[in-house]
Amino acid sequence: MKSFNQFINEAPKKLRFTRLYHGTSPESAEKIKKHGFKSLEVYASTSRGIASGFGARYSEKPKTLELLVPTKSIKPNVPAKAVKTDGQRGTDIWGKDHFSVAMDRDYATKKRVKDSSGIVRAPKTEKEFHHLLPKAFQRKTKTQPKRK
Repeated sequence: MKSFNQFINEAPKKLRFTRLYHGTSPESAEKIKKHGFKSLEVYASTSRGIASGFGARYSEKPKTLELLVPTKSIKPNVPAKAVKTDGQRGTDIWGKDHFSVAMDRDYATKKRVKDSSGIVRAPKTEKEFHHLLPKAFQRKTKTQPKRK
């Protein structure tokens, strides 16, 4: 039996999620929110920009839907719940690798983020790319007062 400390140390490794984005038209986004995905396969990307580009095929103002998928369920070969595809791989301007994923519609519907919390989080970026971040996302450090 594992101790509490062992469990706490191993939990983040086991509970990692990958945020995926599915681009579509605003009308389809509303239907997906109400009834779930209808197509046999759902394609999503780890890059919001690429997903929005795919959504631009259907509308001038595309919508992106968020999906949170456990990282360990994304595999490069077929007997998996989410399969990494060969297309749309690369590195974005922040230095983060991105890729595309194909999923079953029922699995994708279950993993869709139902409502956004409204919290804006700073993107996780390498230090060498921090100068590219908007000022709102730049990390501020507080200096400690000098001790007497």
